[in-house]
Amino acid sequence: MPTLREQIIPRRKLLLMLSETLLITLVQLLGNTLPYIATTGPGFDPDNPAFWWLALRCALIAVLFQIALSYNDLYDWKVAQNRAELPDRLLHSAGYAVLMLAVAVLVFPSLFELPVADARLQWKLFLLVGLSFLVLWAWRAAFHWFFYRWNFGERVLVLGAGPQGRYLAGLIRDNPFSGFEVVGLVRTDQDPEAAPDSADDERPDHRVLGNARELLRIAAERRAARVVVALEERRGTLPVTELLDCKMAGMHVEEKEAMYERIAGKIAVQSLRPSYLIFGSGFAKHRIAGALKRLIDVAVSLVGLVLSAPICVVVAILIRLDSPGPVFFKQERVGQDGELFQVIKFRTMRNDAEARSGPVWAQKQDARVTRIGRFLRVSRIDEIPQMINVLTGHMSFVGPRPERPMFVEQLSRQIPYYPLRHTVKPGLTGWAQVNYPYGASVEDAAEKLRYDLYYVKHMGPLFDLNIILRTVGVILFGKGAR
Repeated sequence: MPTLREQIIPRRKLLLMLSETLLITLVQLLGNTLPYIATTGPGFDPDNPAFWWLALRCALIAVLFQIALSYNDLYDWKVAQNRAELPDRLLHSAGYAVLMLAVAVLVFPSLFELPVADARLQWKLFLLVGLSFLVLWAWRAAFHWFFYRWNFGERVLVLGAGPQGRYLAGLIRDNPFSGFEVVGLVRTDQDPEAAPDSADDERPDHRVLGNARELLRIAAERRAARVVVALEERRGTLPVTELLDCKMAGMHVEEKEAMYERIAGKIAVQSLRPSYLIFGSGFAKHRIAGALKRLIDVAVSLVGLVLSAPICVVVAILIRLDSPGPVFFKQERVGQDGELFQVIKFRTMRNDAEARSGPVWAQKQDARVTRIGRFLRVSRIDEIPQMINVLTGHMSFVGPRPERPMFVEQLSRQIPYYPLRHTVKPGLTGWAQVNYPYGASVEDAAEKLRYDLYYVKHMGPLFDLNIILRTVGVILFGKGAR
């Protein structure tokens, strides 16, 4: 079964992050210890305890730099592989890194006290920042060339040459940070024949290597470490003996749903069999974890309401000046186990927004949104009052977003397993919100359900922290708001 760590930080991404941490730390450490560059400090002397304290400070700077890289999507393979955009994004990341470092020095002056951080030597600090990002640019070029030139990854053989097998092979190919390499497909007697001139057969990941009766031989010849079963119909067609032979030969054998979940970070609802949910791992609800989650919810909401109080006062005044109507907006939503509750938000639409249309999904450039409401939605400030819902226990800080009863009734009829998202408390933010833009259709709701069920399956404090950190990036760049 896939682990949460494999999705949040796939193996190849983890290797890239660790190597970049080491590189940035070394650049900063050398810049702060070499003669004629650093005029104070312990120098490059590993026997001096002060040297290791300096190394720790440099490692913390490396983490700040990598947060800047992450917020510029440079750990997203689809963005990072674009060589034309890479220099521009690295330049933006360097700017964010300088700002974050400046704030860190002001807040924790003793922790970030560096030999080149003296007011007279600040140009050296900026020089080291620039040098760090130049090294990152060169390292990324070398990293991608090495891994994708030599296909250095776990070799996967897909059992099934039909649409599902080809789709899975393409998904693995399009996500090379996962660390898997498809060596080809194995056909069963029930798989449809590909067209003779099919372009897919020219691609290595879509090449049919033989029949299921030869599975073990093909897997051994191609040095496959994992066999993924992606059959169109398993009943009466599953080559049990051949798969068992592969298992006894030391290969991993798993279902396509597990690989899909590992790479995509969501659950394949449309092709899901109930047995995968029933007999698979996950979906555990531990009392201690639940109590810890509730404690964090209360603490974060109390602190958030106190810190945001001045902002809320200003927002309330602006809403009243912008359009007639109440400051707050209340609406019935569906919570855990189908319980109805009133969600509280700052009003962002006209007071008569649904007088004629009735309940409808929000659209892009929605004419019902007020001037101040558009800013509140993009900045997510309109969500602040929902911390009251968290304090009352109707919501959690992290969880699936609550929907309106009429939409829930409609979606439950049209989308398999939709009610499962109500087995946990809804949240202010969630896994679907940081991975998918605002939904305004049944198709969008189905896609977000895949992410919601993944969260329900793997929910825990560390996963919640990961979602909260990603939410900060979503808010900073205004992604997905309507």
